[in-house]
Amino acid sequence: MNRITDYLASLPEYAWTSLGIMAFIALLSIVVGMRVKRLDVRDKPSKFMTAFISMIEFFNDMVKGYIGKQWRFVAPITLTLALYVLLANISGVFTLDTPTKYTSITFSLSIASFIIVQMTGFLSQSFRYLKGLFEPYAFMFPLNLVSDVTPILSMALRLFGNIASGSVLLILIYRFTGWVSPLITPAFHLIFDIGFGIIQMIVLVLLTIIFASIKVSENDFVKE
Repeated sequence: MNRITDYLASLPEYAWTSLGIMAFIALLSIVVGMRVKRLDVRDKPSKFMTAFISMIEFFNDMVKGYIGKQWRFVAPITLTLALYVLLANISGVFTLDTPTKYTSITFSLSIASFIIVQMTGFLSQSFRYLKGLFEPYAFMFPLNLVSDVTPILSMALRLFGNIASGSVLLILIYRFTGWVSPLITPAFHLIFDIGFGIIQMIVLVLLTIIFASIKVSENDFVKE
């Protein structure tokens, strides 16, 4: 028990922020899911539920256009990824330690994206998917493997670089502006935390969906 307590006490602030974001997403999913189950076709949903359902429907339709029949696997997990990345990116606005300015978090996210892509290919093509690593020739296997693994590095460093650079710039602005910083910094928070945060979330999610779409079979787009 003491070891667990000591381990939790040693966790950095950004890890607690990350755990809090995941707990919030889990709680939000449970609450919204229960409210959707209680909805009746004759009931008029609230504005929040209407907006939430419309957002999910739009996201599902977008994923269907890229992924085809495998959207049922890709859409929920990428939407969860999008919510986490968005909340993590903008957490600095709430004076929290932004998780995505640390490579341990961004590499974890890119590995999750890599797993989504590979699982999509396997679900679509079964064991035939592994054969694709040796195409068009068997000696191309190392290059094909590298091309699959490289996005892990590029996505992690892209997300880390953009969020960390924004945090550094904000720190410099706070130091140079001094006591007038409360009047100046909100606009920069809007740009670096919220603006860049939304853009990087869209980039990561779209790249995951696009990479996954490359792995699916053409048969997944045939209407049943």
